[in-house]
Amino acid sequence: MKTLFEISKSGLAGAQRSLSVTSNNIVNADTEGYTRQRVDRTPVGYNSAYGNVGLGVNISTANRLRNEMNDQLTNQNRQDLGSMTYKNQVFERLQAAMTTDSGGDLDVRISSFFDSFSDLANNPQDMSVRNSLLTEAQQLSSKLNNLDQHLVETGDLIAQSTATTISDVNTLLAEIYELNTSITRSTSMGTMDSASLDLRVQKLEELSGLVDFTQMTADSGATEIRIGGVRVLDEEKLLPIKSEYNPNEQQLFLRISGGTMIDVSGGELGAQIDMYENDIPDLKAKLDLIASTIVSEVNAIHQSGFGLNDATPRAFFDPTGVSAGSISVNPDLLANPENIAASTVSGEAGNGSLAAQINDLRENGIVNGRKLIDFTIEAISKPGAQIFTLSSQIETKEAEIAMLQTQQERQAGVNIDEELANMIQFQNSYQGAARVMQTATELYDTLLSIV
Repeated sequence: MKTLFEISKSGLAGAQRSLSVTSNNIVNADTEGYTRQRVDRTPVGYNSAYGNVGLGVNISTANRLRNEMNDQLTNQNRQDLGSMTYKNQVFERLQAAMTTDSGGDLDVRISSFFDSFSDLANNPQDMSVRNSLLTEAQQLSSKLNNLDQHLVETGDLIAQSTATTISDVNTLLAEIYELNTSITRSTSMGTMDSASLDLRVQKLEELSGLVDFTQMTADSGATEIRIGGVRVLDEEKLLPIKSEYNPNEQQLFLRISGGTMIDVSGGELGAQIDMYENDIPDLKAKLDLIASTIVSEVNAIHQSGFGLNDATPRAFFDPTGVSAGSISVNPDLLANPENIAASTVSGEAGNGSLAAQINDLRENGIVNGRKLIDFTIEAISKPGAQIFTLSSQIETKEAEIAMLQTQQERQAGVNIDEELANMIQFQNSYQGAARVMQTATELYDTLLSIV
């Protein structure tokens, strides 16, 4: 008789617990980040002289139906996506400055500049041609100045954004640390803090978009996070990240509070550091090479020639301005266009041979063995080429993440139809257990009436 009461009692408790979990699944079907749960039910019994005797069902706890390996793979892909997306945004900004629809791009300005020397070679005494040449030279200098300034401003913005990203990373690490504390406390008590576990999954997703990291879950339920191989968070401690900014050498260093340097290569933060330390300086170096080549090559020829009035050798560009940010036309020429050297012979005003030599520079391999215009087109086209590559990679990475999310949703997501079917099943189980309890009670009452 006692066995019947134990069986029915455990059956009622098991069905009630399952109904509670199923109901919670249903009401959270549209809750972002919620992981459905199932109650673990195991049969209870003992061996007697008459064989194994059942004592009902045992309810241990509710389990979250989530694939942690899938979460980690998804976060790894998010780290890559975060890096690609940020780089794509910066390259779009750079492309808008490098290539426009106005027809005044750097390659056009260089071509127009040499075209003006060609016109001067044909009309060395025409003042309008000389003034036009100075205008083209100033526009070329201004274009290089503006592009250089744009790169400097972009680098500064990236550095400022890095500080914000680091702050966001530290905030998420602190929140995950607090969730670890709640989760380990529940685990030590033999229960499961499912709400904190789900929230931690969301925080890890947010973190993966900002920085690359590896994670490992301890037996206590706490998650350990390493960035660049350095542990920044575990069950016992949290080590915030700090940045060191060196604008002179275009470098960003990251350290944890203990002083250890960490290397970040993925996520938005990794992209910011890579753009600041590599991509922006690389573009700037190419513009500087273009500017210094133009200054040195044009000046070398121009200083050997003669203007209309005297035999004084003059540089066409200011020889002290040999970078994209400092290139400028010699003020002596701007003050008097007659000082522009076009002739190879002093006193021959109609001689345009020197101007023709400068015009011929465009066909020579003066930039690392390559034509100036070819090198320039490649340099200003880099942002567009990077955007094309990144767009394809982003599309592929988003498809991979979508596939992993679909797989996770099949396991962790709530299916209303399935939950309603389970609810009916657990209702029937509860009614069945109640019927057993009623039968046991009737048998007990009958026994008492006989006695």
